[in-house]
Amino acid sequence: MRSLGRSTGLLLLASACSTKAPVERPVRQPTAVEMTPEPTSSRAPERPLYTPEEALRDVLSGELEYLGTSSWPGIERMRACVFRNRRVFVVDVYCTVSDEHAFRIDVYSPERGRTRIYAEANGPITIRDRRLYFTFMVESDTPPGTDPRATPVALSMSLADLQAYEQQRIDAAPPGCYGGERNQQAIGGCLGPLAPRARRWAAQNRTFLRDANNDWYRVVQALRTQAKHHGFDPSD
Repeated sequence: MRSLGRSTGLLLLASACSTKAPVERPVRQPTAVEMTPEPTSSRAPERPLYTPEEALRDVLSGELEYLGTSSWPGIERMRACVFRNRRVFVVDVYCTVSDEHAFRIDVYSPERGRTRIYAEANGPITIRDRRLYFTFMVESDTPPGTDPRATPVALSMSLADLQAYEQQRIDAAPPGCYGGERNQQAIGGCLGPLAPRARRWAAQNRTFLRDANNDWYRVVQALRTQAKHHGFDPSD
C-alpha cells in the first residue's frame, strides 16, 4: 500500500444540476419525536457528537495511508478512495479523476464515531468556496458506547472490513444529528434519543455550516489531488 504525505494546500445527496452527479440511496427521513428531554434520573451521561472541525483536524493530523479504490455502500455509479492514519479512516466517496460538482467525505474514528461532510455547487468544488455551495451538509452519528447500534471501527480493519462495517451501520441505522443547507434550504434535526440535542447541535455547528474553515479546503484539495492518481473515470 502507498502512503499519502501531509497536505499543505487549501481544500450529502447530489442534485440534478450536475450531469455526472452520483446516485445515492434515499436518506432515511426523521420521524416526529417529542422534544421534551428524558428525566435527569434516567438519562445516561452524554458523550459529545463528533464535530466536523474535529474530524477534519483528525484527517490532517498525520500521514494518510492509501488503502484502495472500490465501490461504497449506498452509492451507485461511483467509486470511493479510502485512506487511514493513526486516528481515523477517511473516505473520499466520489473519488473521480475529474473535478466533480459534488464532494463528500466520511470520517470514522474509533473513539468518536462517524461524521459526514457533503458539498455541492454549480461547478467544480475545488475552485468554489462555501458561498457558492447550494448544498452543504454535516451528519454525526451517536458516539460508540452510547448505543448498541453504534459500534466502533478498528483502525486495523482492511478496506473490505470497512465496507462491511459501513453496510452494517446503514442497516442498523443508529441515531444521529444532521444539518446544513440542501438546495439553498436550511434543514436539520436529531433522530430518536438524540432529539433533545437538536438545538444544541445546530448551535455548535452553525459557524462551520455557514462559513466552512481552512481545514475543510485543505482536505478538499488534498483528496482531490490524490483522486487524480487513485480515482476512476465515470465516463469509462
